[in-house]
Amino acid sequence: MELAEQAESLNHLVDENPREAIRQALELSGNINIDLLKAAILVDAGGLLKDFDSVFKGVEIFRFVVGKCKENSELNYNLANGLHALALSTSYEGYSWYGVTEKYRLEARQLFYKSAIDAEASSDTRSQSFTNLGNLLWSSYRWVEAYDFYSQALEENPKNAVASSGALKMLRYALGQGLGDPDLVKAEIEHLASHINQNIDTIHAYSGEYGVNGIMGEITNIRPSRKSDQEVQVDSYERFVIKNNLTLSPTIHSHSHNSEHWDNINISSVTSPSGSEFGVPEIFAMVNVIKSDYILARQIFFHACNDHFNETANYNDTLDYASYGINESALALAQRSALDILDKIAVASLSYLKVSSAKDASMKNAWFKKPEKGQKTREFDPIIKAEIENGNTALLALTEVSRDLSNKQGFLSKKQSSRNSSTHRFTVLHDMGIPREKGTSGCVEHFDLEEFTHESLSTLKLTRAAVVYFVQMVLIRERRISEETGEVTVPLFVPSHEYIRGGDE
Repeated sequence: MELAEQAESLNHLVDENPREAIRQALELSGNINIDLLKAAILVDAGGLLKDFDSVFKGVEIFRFVVGKCKENSELNYNLANGLHALALSTSYEGYSWYGVTEKYRLEARQLFYKSAIDAEASSDTRSQSFTNLGNLLWSSYRWVEAYDFYSQALEENPKNAVASSGALKMLRYALGQGLGDPDLVKAEIEHLASHINQNIDTIHAYSGEYGVNGIMGEITNIRPSRKSDQEVQVDSYERFVIKNNLTLSPTIHSHSHNSEHWDNINISSVTSPSGSEFGVPEIFAMVNVIKSDYILARQIFFHACNDHFNETANYNDTLDYASYGINESALALAQRSALDILDKIAVASLSYLKVSSAKDASMKNAWFKKPEKGQKTREFDPIIKAEIENGNTALLALTEVSRDLSNKQGFLSKKQSSRNSSTHRFTVLHDMGIPREKGTSGCVEHFDLEEFTHESLSTLKLTRAAVVYFVQMVLIRERRISEETGEVTVPLFVPSHEYIRGGDE
């Protein structure tokens, strides 16, 4: 039988009888293409059955081949799929599952991201990689980032209905959590349902009959509706914010809205034990500073990208196509400022949860006990662990962001290194070729200007996600406290700063 016929037969069998597909796949042997088909069937069918051993065999084949072709995006994508399937095939025993599966999920996120941003990869591979990275992030409740990656998947392939179904699921989750403007979120959900109905063939191509049945079943109660062609009348800055989904709100502002203050995510109230000292809890001041710092970083990035800062200096040309000036420095500052906010979110979280030494925390280490000498795995601080086990999924999301930033294998670790460069050393941006070798001092680091700009934008998206998770973390905890019996508590509502200062709401 020809390889193409074998693949078609086995892929059909995965939907009809996955156990038989595994049996037949295990009998395959031959050249590398046969091995790759074998691995794909073991991962797909094993994943459906949550058969860890079968998936593991497929992963080992992919890992062996990837070891010989490390830059092949399709192979990296397939290995990432296998690692994700390994995690999902691991028995779930409460929140300990996240610790047990961390190594699989961490590597899978890195490989999906690597394939998604590979300019040499096909648009289909990039779109599927962004989609599956979104799926993987959603498995640890990182729904804001997942939504962003589903959106990027649709940019790569506008007919990717698997991605639009993922985006729809994230918005339904936000709606269920009481986040965002209900009317705007519902309108976007209806638009996404319409997109899914128009592109069922891509669901079949990407996920098979099993995927079609699952996705269509999730939208049966949604009235599909096309998005209005009427363009939102906004200035260039707000258009940039809307296009890149950078509002400090879970609502997607692609529709008209009447709010002057569209960065409107807030903590409405917290519960204070009876007998607490009079005064507004510090958490409200912290949220205000986090929001204003983010909005400033976002504005600096926008103005830097559009050369809005007036240049008053002249510079020496270093004859290596480096680009110098206030706008380049502003770009590096925006990226650094956005990452600094992550540390403030960690401090605010620990302060709110009453964890000791909150003021010395950073996003990388805030959530974990100090490791003992030789210890490779990081254990949660007891207060953090208890809060997560009580169902605070947003806190879990923040800890998972931390892992991707602090681990060398994390797909966000590059952001940390570029921040360290612009903070402590010298970041030089090039609009043409980058020097292959570092200077003699090692104090200057060179980056491609376009890539650095793209990376800075993704950092703003990450920071926005972390702000939303932080506010959601407080919301989840406050809801739980209000439902618990025991100590008498009093909800504290804080008035609008604009109202107190005499401004309009």
